[in-house]
Amino acid sequence: MLNNSTFKKLLFLIVGTGFLISCDSEYNSIGADIVDDNDHFGFIKNDGASIVAFNQKTNAVQSNNLPVNPLGVFNNGIFGKTTANFVTQVELKSENPTFREVPSVDKIKSVVLNVPYFATYLETGTDGSNKYELDSIYGNIENKLKLKVYENGYYLRDFDPNGGFVDAQKFYSDQNAVFNNAKGQQLNDSELVEQNDLFAFSPAEHVTQQEGGKVLREVPSMRLDLNKQFFYNKLIAGSSNLVNNNVFKNHFRGLYFQVEEINGSAMSMLDFSKGTITMTYEDKKIKIVNGEEVDDGVQEKTIVLNLKGNTVSLLDYTPTAASQTYDNVVANPVSGDQKLYLKGGNGSVAMIDLFGGGNSAELEALRAQAISGNWLINEANLVFYVDRPVMLNNFEPNRIYVYNAKDNRPLTDYLFDVTINGAKPKYAKRIFGGIAKLTGKAGDNDRRTIQYKVRITEHIKNVLFKDSTNVRLGVAVTEDISKSTSMSLRTPQTAFTKVPLSSVMNPLGTVLYGTAPVPSNEDKRLKLEIYYTKPN
Repeated sequence: MLNNSTFKKLLFLIVGTGFLISCDSEYNSIGADIVDDNDHFGFIKNDGASIVAFNQKTNAVQSNNLPVNPLGVFNNGIFGKTTANFVTQVELKSENPTFREVPSVDKIKSVVLNVPYFATYLETGTDGSNKYELDSIYGNIENKLKLKVYENGYYLRDFDPNGGFVDAQKFYSDQNAVFNNAKGQQLNDSELVEQNDLFAFSPAEHVTQQEGGKVLREVPSMRLDLNKQFFYNKLIAGSSNLVNNNVFKNHFRGLYFQVEEINGSAMSMLDFSKGTITMTYEDKKIKIVNGEEVDDGVQEKTIVLNLKGNTVSLLDYTPTAASQTYDNVVANPVSGDQKLYLKGGNGSVAMIDLFGGGNSAELEALRAQAISGNWLINEANLVFYVDRPVMLNNFEPNRIYVYNAKDNRPLTDYLFDVTINGAKPKYAKRIFGGIAKLTGKAGDNDRRTIQYKVRITEHIKNVLFKDSTNVRLGVAVTEDISKSTSMSLRTPQTAFTKVPLSSVMNPLGTVLYGTAPVPSNEDKRLKLEIYYTKPN
């Protein structure tokens, strides 16, 4: 016969398995409530711990070599307007190519830049056409932007000369002027205005008519015709610099993407590392006759450049009338802030001190109580409530991330959670949580975020029972929960020197209720909820 403790553990395992195989929409509506407020499986609840949470602006942040980067202009309501430019090195797919006879630019048939979008396939029409929906688009997808792609003139070195070429070189989000001042020729100078002066992120597939009447259909992407003369000079006339990628990356220092708002914001998240530049050209064809090379007409060949190497996300923040409250936020690390403003990019995070911070008298008293009472900690959560009136018309992040802000590392709960989601990797580590809990039910339109809940059970166990340091915690928005490394602040601060990489990647923000008294919303204050049992 199962004893009470064993039964509870088994029940918890069953519940956990159930929500792991549920879909994302179901998780947002019910999965976040593993322990519901009206049914705690007989656990005792302690939510009286003192917490001080306060805001911290990051200002400029390290932003080189991010896995995903924004491009565009995003007017984010209370969080102001951000213009996201981007610079990347390029590499030869095949080093030291051979050109036999390409005497002039007339032999260049095309030079095409292609960067795929994050897109979801929807359906195929009766004519064979495919319909897609773009993911990770912020603002209005119909809005046009001025897009200019320049030759980058600033060398993106691997190592920092100020550190004796031992430390990796860091680049920061506020260095747009550096690259703008060093830019070379504009390369997307096509007469087609949709490729430059009236560019839009289009969900349309690319359709190409091939020989024999075949039709090639390709997924949506940024596809731009680039200047043929430039690439003739750079690749063919300058072919001696194509011997290897180390030489080539100094010869051709990459691309600088620059955007400008026209009549409204539009921004897309892009994986530029999947981008290519393909130059198609005609070259002499040869055949071997009696051991000698003999002309055999011409053949079509290609050179492919991959958008690989060092990159920098360049973020320019512009205050707006709607962002005055955010722009004037002043941290209160003593008594805490009423509202917590989390914003990705060069934005803001929040710091959290539990139990009065450090080895406080409150913590020592709780430790003694828990040890003498033989507490079994079943679950501990930080519960954050969204300021819904403020966030009503804003894009909301799908997830937030709580971490050890003292050491810039993940919490034990994060490391222990090995749950995955093959279809939607951003929803992995679901036990650790932080995923938005939404209004309504799956399938409803215009669902809004109510709450974020992050499980820190193992962290609290360690603090109470293993004398682990009660470190300051940080909370930030996250673009990808699998990324747990940190990026440096350009100007280190007393409270912190780094922020999560996943926050730098995310252009969104949210406003949460903090820990200072808000009389009309006292029930929405940030709380630490500890659920425990005592031996029978």
